[in-house]
Amino acid sequence: MRRGLTIAMIGIVILFCVAIITVYLSIGSVITTTVESYGSAITQTNVTLRETEFSPTTGEAELLDLTVASPAPYTAQPAFLSPRIKMQIDPQTVNNDTIVIKRIEIEAPEITYEITKSGDNLRTIRAHIKEAITTESGGAFPTDRPGPVKKFIVNDLYITNAVVIVQADALVGKKATAVLETLHLEDLGRDEDGLYPAALIEKIYGPLLQATTLAALSTDLNLSDQALNILRGASDETEEVIDRLRNLLEK
Repeated sequence: MRRGLTIAMIGIVILFCVAIITVYLSIGSVITTTVESYGSAITQTNVTLRETEFSPTTGEAELLDLTVASPAPYTAQPAFLSPRIKMQIDPQTVNNDTIVIKRIEIEAPEITYEITKSGDNLRTIRAHIKEAITTESGGAFPTDRPGPVKKFIVNDLYITNAVVIVQADALVGKKATAVLETLHLEDLGRDEDGLYPAALIEKIYGPLLQATTLAALSTDLNLSDQALNILRGASDETEEVIDRLRNLLEK
């Protein structure tokens, strides 16, 4: 009888260990589906992530081949592509309501900036993000995923070696590229005791959009007509961006 109980206890322990290992191995896939679900809902366009590698003991994560599609009616695809994003998550906060991310490095992303007579793809995405923030602030979230939504604090975020590809209506089949200066953002969500996903994305997307606009203006494209469209959407940009646009139009 005792032997039977001992074997049964060993079996339970083994099953418990297998369950823990299975959960740990599935964390990466959970991150992948969560990023795709929230990202697509917030941007109102298709967000895909090929794979996520995550170590629950160290908190290190790598997100591979993240893409954000341009929304209709824009044809430049994708609007954003990042081969690799490295993250250092505080493992002690993973189960908390607010997760602390110590560091994010977005390496060599490719940003396609499509400008038409009616607007551009990047600011259309930003408008969708702001709609999602309004939904969040009302206590609802732009996704049907079950469970509570986490808040986030990001200590340091770096975007390095980014390339901007400018595509305009007047230049069918022609594109120009520019290199983005390294972008470093600090203490995102710190003052707010954490940010929900859409609000956090906006904190990152705003400065990135400003830097992308400046990079686009550094190309040799003849953007006199398209610059008018950018200027209409630049009321919330920095004075540096607005001054560069005015100088371009005066040439």
